[in-house]
Amino acid sequence: MPKVYCFITLLFMLSCASFESKYVIEGKLKGKTYDGEFIYLVPVEGATAETVDSVQIRDGVFRFEGDASVPSICILRTRPLLRMELQELLVVTEPGTISVILDTESSAKGTPQNEALQLWKEQKRNSDFAYTNINQQLLEADESKKEELKKLQMKYDKEYSNFNYNFVKQYKHTAVGEFVYKMTGFSFTPEQKKELNSL
Repeated sequence: MPKVYCFITLLFMLSCASFESKYVIEGKLKGKTYDGEFIYLVPVEGATAETVDSVQIRDGVFRFEGDASVPSICILRTRPLLRMELQELLVVTEPGTISVILDTESSAKGTPQNEALQLWKEQKRNSDFAYTNINQQLLEADESKKEELKKLQMKYDKEYSNFNYNFVKQYKHTAVGEFVYKMTGFSFTPEQKKELNSL
């Protein structure tokens, strides 16, 4: 009898370990307009026919699941003609359930790294908007106003760079931290890079 209990316990432990290293992406779209279309889960690095996954949208929803023992950054995307309507979305395939909404502005939440990545994407969007706005003003400004706008531009640049640096420092040894470092590390000072590389 004890052998039976040991076997059951072992099966339970193995099932728990399997669950802990699994990701589930549960996606939603507005209505059923896109039913029958495919959603692709594409690794940001090293994408091949073997590493790209796809599922069909049914009743306005889709679902991916897979091994999350080594979390990685992927892109959720549709076929090219639909990408103006359904924004591509970066996700981290880490253990847990990731809730995704695909729309003209897509989002993900539900796991620690995806929550952090969403925060970074929102900050990037705000910074891009502010930078574009200043550039537009520079085109229309007279010489007396341009100097003031350039100083404001430098201020925004510094704030955004500091945000990225602190983000990378906080998430350095995660998939999302390494991704943001690759994307924004060019703006860090030599001292900042040295500190990050020593972590």
